[in-house]
Amino acid sequence: MTDGLLQLRLACDRQGRTRLVERKQRYPLTTTAVLPLDAGPGALIYVQNAAGSVFGGDRLHLDVALGDGAELCLSTPSATRLQGDTLSVQTSHISVGKGAFLESIPDMLIPHARSMHRQDTLVELASGGRAIIADALAPGRVASGERHAYQLLALRLRVCVEGSSILHDAATFCPDEADPWLEGALGRQGYVGTLFALTQEGCAAELADRVHAGIASVQGVYGGASPLASGYGVVARLLADDSPLLRHAMQLTWDLMRRCLLGRPAPQLRK
Repeated sequence: MTDGLLQLRLACDRQGRTRLVERKQRYPLTTTAVLPLDAGPGALIYVQNAAGSVFGGDRLHLDVALGDGAELCLSTPSATRLQGDTLSVQTSHISVGKGAFLESIPDMLIPHARSMHRQDTLVELASGGRAIIADALAPGRVASGERHAYQLLALRLRVCVEGSSILHDAATFCPDEADPWLEGALGRQGYVGTLFALTQEGCAAELADRVHAGIASVQGVYGGASPLASGYGVVARLLADDSPLLRHAMQLTWDLMRRCLLGRPAPQLRK
């Protein structure tokens, strides 16, 4: 059981590039160096878990502050494995300054048998702040015969714009109480992806149509996109038969969202 912490503060330098100006970390959370992202002024940081997995009893906290006009993509170098039969918890607080752009594109969560995990994320957007927030979930160690053998997976996301709450999203999977295999739940697919494009620019309906058409073009992937009820962006949800299909559909969806919000294509992240 560990109490991990990662605090990052980023800001624009005089040339308009995003720089890391403050970092505080506590085992097992750490990061790579700040890497350049595509041809733009943004930065790429991979969040790493030195323990190799999230274990039962772990308490992990991520705190990211993105200054005005800065651009940051957060990812992970590989899938995050969830182990142990007691509850692990990860909380994330992300603040996005005026005109800043934040992308959170982690690799998949892979829950091992009997694992229990809760993930709570709060994103706070200042005026003109934008973000793309993604999550991907595997049904378990499929190659080892584990499929929905975990005890609990609970994902929570809350988004505020200038202090006002505009989004609450929650997904809970508890196979002992409700079988994810059932029609109307995950069915036979089992690989789940969710992406939120958060913007204050009023392009939600057009973006939702583009993303929905993109998802429909990928055979073997089920899902769609719709504007958020608040009008502050779009949500896309995906179901796939296997990991490569979900990764492909997630990349396509991210690319469509990024072109709309930032005017640049999504990069192929190095793993």
